Amino acid sequence: MNDVLAQLLSGHDPTIYRIPALELTCAPWPSAIRNIPGWDDLLLGHEDGQQHHYLGSALDLALPARNDSGQQNLGFALGGVNADAEELVDMALDANAIIYLTLRMYVSNDLSAPARRPLRMIVDEPVFQPDGTLQVRCRHRDLLFRRFLLGRFTAQKYPGVALFT
Repeated sequence: MNDVLAQLLSGHDPTIYRIPALELTCAPWPSAIRNIPGWDDLLLGHEDGQQHHYLGSALDLALPARNDSGQQNLGFALGGVNADAEELVDMALDANAIIYLTLRMYVSNDLSAPARRPLRMIVDEPVFQPDGTLQVRCRHRDLLFRRFLLGRFTAQKYPGVALFT
């Protein structure tokens, strides 16, 4: 564990806090969608050293559990989604392309790089609400739907899998 993350987890300094940063990417998109909670936009460094602009937004995030279950989900809702983001999601759904979400955790006193290794997840189905909110569920460490040797673990091939669903 690095020193910045250890300082955050110790809880001694109330001015240091966690900043979750979400990045949505997809092959047909010209650029990524990057958001952080709050009203201020930030310039955050990625693990490769490049700086990227993250848009402050009304973001509600439910982090995945840190356990050994076969499927871990991250859920988030993004308020005030503009028409550009809606068009990008529609473009990905029309092309039947996979949308990836990368979750990076930053510490408020060091925005040059993530405090821990980023999590990369697959977006299940984005849902647009009438009030302009985008609700999304993502899969992380999805062992039940992972492909091994060009095959899937399905109940027809492997009846024992039905016990886990």
